[in-house]
Amino acid sequence: MWQTLANQHANWLNTTKSALKIAMIGLVSTHVLANDPLTTPPTNQPNTVPSIIEVPVSVMPVHFEASAKKVVASGSIRPISEQMLAFKTSGIIDKVWVKEGQTVKKGDLLASLLLEEIDAQVAKANAVLDDASRQLERITELKGRQLASDERGRQAQTAVQIATSDLAIAKFNRQYAVIRAPADGRVLTRHIENHELIQAGQKAFVFADLKQGWSVRLSVADVDVVKLKLKDPASIQMDAYPGQVFSGYIREIAGRSDARSQTFEVDVLLNEAPRLYSGLIAHTQITPSFTQSLAKVPMTSLIEANGTHARIYVLDEQGKAVLQNINIAYLNGAYAMVSAGVEEGEKIVVQGGPFILDGSAIAVMNTLRITPMKDSLNLTPAQ
Repeated sequence: MWQTLANQHANWLNTTKSALKIAMIGLVSTHVLANDPLTTPPTNQPNTVPSIIEVPVSVMPVHFEASAKKVVASGSIRPISEQMLAFKTSGIIDKVWVKEGQTVKKGDLLASLLLEEIDAQVAKANAVLDDASRQLERITELKGRQLASDERGRQAQTAVQIATSDLAIAKFNRQYAVIRAPADGRVLTRHIENHELIQAGQKAFVFADLKQGWSVRLSVADVDVVKLKLKDPASIQMDAYPGQVFSGYIREIAGRSDARSQTFEVDVLLNEAPRLYSGLIAHTQITPSFTQSLAKVPMTSLIEANGTHARIYVLDEQGKAVLQNINIAYLNGAYAMVSAGVEEGEKIVVQGGPFILDGSAIAVMNTLRITPMKDSLNLTPAQ
């Protein structure tokens, strides 16, 4: 091993010596050529190297237009009409006729109770009404012969009215001892099984009326919700349908924030939707009605940037590039939306800026303009 290391060290020394010899020869040759009158130009000839180097750049005129920062939020798909269905009265479930997720038509039977007890209540109410009616007839006949007082007649009439109301209640409960589909829709969840004892008002199904449509429920921050209005357009993408973009608009905006998240619920209605399920994840971009006058500046023109402050080169009246401060409202893809620092029609350097010294001369190679192409950078020569 020691012999191997010694050989490697010797080889390194030889290589280093050779490199030093070559370097010395190069220095001597350079010195000789520099003092050779044949290779050295006369001192009285003018220097052809320009004293000022013009930096080639591309510029673009500034144009202000009404712009709006899109509000981006994600949420879940929900049916607009999502209803909780329950029995009006307590009882034992006789049969559940549908499964969870099943599509039904309006009026289809979903579940029913055992009717023995409820039918008995209807019969009892009928019997009480019949008896009260007979009593009223008897008291009325006695009053005609002045054998009963007016007070007794009023009591008989009241008894008939009470019995009539009890019968109506019993029949109403009998009518709602079954659950039927209130519209064409889908059973989202089912919370009951056959032969279970259920209380009045206890949740049996969660039902969606599909004709009412679907919406995306979003949680939006306070700085964004103040820019939104009803009917503001939106584009929606779903993980379940990659590559597809759906349109919609704002249907509802909450009047108060959520107590926990301190965000505001915004409901975006889908104009057209494929086969959907409650709870699908959706990503939404809303274009607010609120706009402000901003200039669209390519990111390539920014020389320095710190938060909402940046610096770019602007051409002055003499055509020189001058470094100027600007205020950035927000970033939009490959562009910075500028609120202050430049004027309408001023020309800014969009390409070649990093090679410029402040106030140096430049050579404008191209005057570019922005062409519409979403939010990606798309500059073309101005006509």
